[in-house]
Amino acid sequence: MAVSEGKAGVTSQTLERGLAALEVVARTGPCSATDVAQALGLHRSITYRLLTTLETRGYLERDDVGRYQVGLAPVMVAAAVRRDLRSIAEPIVRRVAEELNTTAFLVVPQGEEALTLVSIEPVESPSAITYRPGLRHPLTRGAPGLAVLAALPPQDEERPEVTLTRELGYVRTTGEVVPGLSAIAVPVVPRQGQVASLCVMFIPGTLDDKRAVDALVAAADELHGQ
Repeated sequence: MAVSEGKAGVTSQTLERGLAALEVVARTGPCSATDVAQALGLHRSITYRLLTTLETRGYLERDDVGRYQVGLAPVMVAAAVRRDLRSIAEPIVRRVAEELNTTAFLVVPQGEEALTLVSIEPVESPSAITYRPGLRHPLTRGAPGLAVLAALPPQDEERPEVTLTRELGYVRTTGEVVPGLSAIAVPVVPRQGQVASLCVMFIPGTLDDKRAVDALVAAADELHGQ
């Protein structure tokens, strides 16, 4: 295995390339081996071997047209790191889903993305929206990510919605996470310091906003006290 000298000492060039390929796919969404090769400046055959290895290990998967997207293995790694938060949040998220009869989920930041750590569908709603753990989107787009940013210190050039979320305590968006669907989210800062957001997703017009906000704020307060 080839190695290179880095600032922290000897590092694995192959591992670095593999992680870089994973980051490209996570950042850009479904993409081809050629897209990744161009982004990394690597030969396509080398890139293909990296992507195939990541796919075999479950870190990547391919869609119906053969483009690469993030698989479930990173979710298991993230879940292991955040097991305490996940185990604490799951029953709280479940109560929100059942109370509002819609899909509820907990989102945490991972780099510049919002990562869904826990997602619960209400038992009594056969038409509930499916939003599985591991789904991610940019923090700067959609209520879940904006609420996470609102839990962090203000940044230069942040979206006005983030500032407004700090003032109101919640944010609502439509079509930014999933086309045609609305999401309401509130910031969460558990005592262990890992910022997050509690969210619900629903078809516009099927959920009372105030009732949803009240339920999410109460759940966020409970999670904050854990």
